[in-house]
Amino acid sequence: MNNSNRMTLRLMRVDPVKYATIAAILTIAMFLIVVLPFFLLFSAIGMSQDLGAGAAIMGGGIFGMLIGMIFYAVFVFIFTLIITAFLNFILKKVNGIDIDFEKAGLGISEIGNQDRIGQ
Repeated sequence: MNNSNRMTLRLMRVDPVKYATIAAILTIAMFLIVVLPFFLLFSAIGMSQDLGAGAAIMGGGIFGMLIGMIFYAVFVFIFTLIITAFLNFILKKVNGIDIDFEKAGLGISEIGNQDRIGQ
């Protein structure tokens, strides 16, 4: 492999709020994809049986699903925020992490460069 196509960058910091927001959004998406069908199934099964006033208060599982999804996303956001802040502390102490990238296509500075056509 040609070393001119490799570039090493150093990760020094991760934005905790952005990273926690992304983690919370992805958690909600996975919750909807994986957990929602089970909640709906169990809700349908529960409606066919007499579960009493407790099930009526919970809306047959729908209310519990919404509250659970919100609480889960909030907890993931908070824990990811804490973990990312700790990661930044460690990155500062060890002077970052070197990450190697490989150049795969045209760089932004090479767009429109006529010399590259003949190569």
